[in-house]
Amino acid sequence: MTTRKIQPVILKGTRDFSPQEVIQRKAVMKKIEIAFEKFGYVPIETPILCPAETILGKYGDEGEKLTYNFKDAGGRGIALPYDLTVPFARYFAANYQNLEVPFKRYQIQRVWRAEKPQKGRLREFYQCDIDIIGSKSLICEAEIAKIIAMTLPELGIDDFKIKINSRRLINAVLKSFNVPDEKITPMIRIIDKKDKISEDQMIKELCALGINSGAEILEKLKPLESNAKTIEKLSDYDVSEVKTFMQYAAEMGVAEKYLEFDPMMARGLDYYTGIIYEVVSKNSSLGAICAGGRYDDLCSMFCDENFSGVGVAFGFERIMMLLKEKKLIKEDKSCSKVLVTIFDESSLKGSCQIYNELISAGINSEMYFDIAKLSKQFKYADRKKIPFVVIQGPDEIASGTVAVKRMETGKQKIIPLTQLIEYITGYYES
Repeated sequence: MTTRKIQPVILKGTRDFSPQEVIQRKAVMKKIEIAFEKFGYVPIETPILCPAETILGKYGDEGEKLTYNFKDAGGRGIALPYDLTVPFARYFAANYQNLEVPFKRYQIQRVWRAEKPQKGRLREFYQCDIDIIGSKSLICEAEIAKIIAMTLPELGIDDFKIKINSRRLINAVLKSFNVPDEKITPMIRIIDKKDKISEDQMIKELCALGINSGAEILEKLKPLESNAKTIEKLSDYDVSEVKTFMQYAAEMGVAEKYLEFDPMMARGLDYYTGIIYEVVSKNSSLGAICAGGRYDDLCSMFCDENFSGVGVAFGFERIMMLLKEKKLIKEDKSCSKVLVTIFDESSLKGSCQIYNELISAGINSEMYFDIAKLSKQFKYADRKKIPFVVIQGPDEIASGTVAVKRMETGKQKIIPLTQLIEYITGYYES
């Protein structure tokens, strides 16, 4: 009887990652972690499997449709995280009595959305979040803008804009046009589609919602050629939140070239209440690479206390796509810096000793497992982009030396065995 083979396929919107890709991703992720920790943020992790009531009902109708939720074998409602903000709010509500408040955390984990897969949109992807919870000061928003403005250039991305707006300001504008309270949130979701649909289509959707002044509202919200002129355009409303944020950001050293006040930028999630962010690369069609904002009421869903928070998510997958577009990804295929060859059976013991010394010295190394022609071992190192190959044949053993070949140049150097660690270490330190 022949056993039917299972096709080695994965679900649409998910990905396998090769060793080369994982090495690249870890290198970028490490830079982001270092940037977060530089500002005093500490890491946490939260469960992947969540009670459905923790996740559902926090994002609005659109987010609800995109949230994976199901019943487990015991009939319990389970949901997968749609983002990392809601799980963090739940974590903080459960632990705030044992945490220093304001609490600054970062979190790098997978999240899941039942999206239609397309460029820049996956069903399973990483977010890199930072949040400050327990303070209403706009200095928090300014610090997050500073972290964005410092982290992206560290990755090689310098052509970005941090678009900012205020949910309070949008609400005030809509109310001035007599938009009923129950229609403000649905209207914001329509405005949030501005990069996906035309203005005429937005006006049609607003009319279908019962808003006949859609064209006038959109005109009022359109940004002008400078932040100052856009603020002046909306001076009939309370723009103090935006002005104070801009002042604090400037005092923290955030260059104004990175900041753009865009009253049309809405962020469709229901829980935002104040300053909101979207970061876009000016020369890419990938959409937002970072997004977030202030949420005043999220924690109160999980505890009696009311803690205000603000945060931003770095969209890791889109950042990786952008780095590849810009050819800023280093093509590493191996974690190893050195390949120790086996010249022949008589040199095996010496090769093992060299290998052990390299590992003990903290130099990422590997040893070729078979006794084979050196040309084959060199090809193996070349395919894996291992920069150094160490050879010790009978002549080198007799003279207490090793041959070190740099694969990039093909040049080979004979050095005393006792200097091998210093030679390799010195190369990387320089």
